[in-house]
This record gives sequence, structure tokens and C-alpha cells, in this order.
Amino acid sequence: MNQNKYKRRHFLENVCPQVALAMFGLTLAEACSKGDDDSGINSSSNDTMTGYTVNGNTVSIDLDDTSFSVLQSRGWMNFTQQGMLLLKLSDTSYRAFTNSCPHAGSRNAWSYNDTQERFICSSHSNSYPSDCTTPGSTDDVLECYSTSLMGSTLTVTKS
Repeated sequence: MNQNKYKRRHFLENVCPQVALAMFGLTLAEACSKGDDDSGINSSSNDTMTGYTVNGNTVSIDLDDTSFSVLQSRGWMNFTQQGMLLLKLSDTSYRAFTNSCPHAGSRNAWSYNDTQERFICSSHSNSYPSDCTTPGSTDDVLECYSTSLMGSTLTVTKS
């Protein structure tokens, strides 16, 4: 009888997870995982993006560079290469945030609701105000970075 228990346990531990993944897909298994999401959704186009330099925890962005044209036209962008969301408040004012969702760590599943002034993480529809102080739907605040603008150079200091 012990031999049958061993075989049953071995089957359940080794075969069932693979069958479940095949039936439901890997995305279901990872739906609530906390970690980096580098799938490229809403991200800047490629890894060879130009128009910015990094010095320690400071990122200097040339807003006139074509890599940042989506920020100028749409008013926000997910700058995945540096792990931040950028938001244009006006021609002279910008905000920057981490692009890591406080709930699940997703980095690429973001959208922005202009009417509600909130970033929405598409992984679980959690939303976070863009005022740097008000908690979002998970009672967390989206981490805000310090920004300054000099001419067409936006400087972001990550904390």
C-alpha cells in the first residue's frame, strides 16, 4: 500500500502542475505574481532608446528627442528602460513615478486616465492618483520621484 501512496504523490507533485499550466496557460499561474513584467506593453519602442543619460540615481531626459515624442503628444509614457512613468502636467511641469505597481510589481501594463488623473495598472485594474500623496485602490501610493526642468531637459532623481 505504501508503494501506491508514493506513486500517487509522485504523480500529483510532478504531473498535475504541468497539466494545469497546459490547460489554463502560464498567464493564469502568474496573474498575481509580484515581480518584473517585461513584456513590453506600453513601453518605449526598444532597448537602444536615445535622448537620455544616467548619472547615479539621476536621469536627464532630452524632451526634444523623438524617443520622448509620445510623452509630448499623449501627455504620459512608460519609460521602461529606466523603470518610470513620466507625466506631463504642462509645458513647464512634469512628474515621474516608479513604474512598479505597488500591488503586484507589474511594470508594463499601465494606462493613464486624464479625467481622474490616475495611472491604472492593467494587471488587476488597480489605480493610483498622480498627485504623489493620495493612496490608490490598494491603499498604496505610487512612488513619486523629484523632477526639474531646465530648457528642454527634464531631470529625474530616483529616490
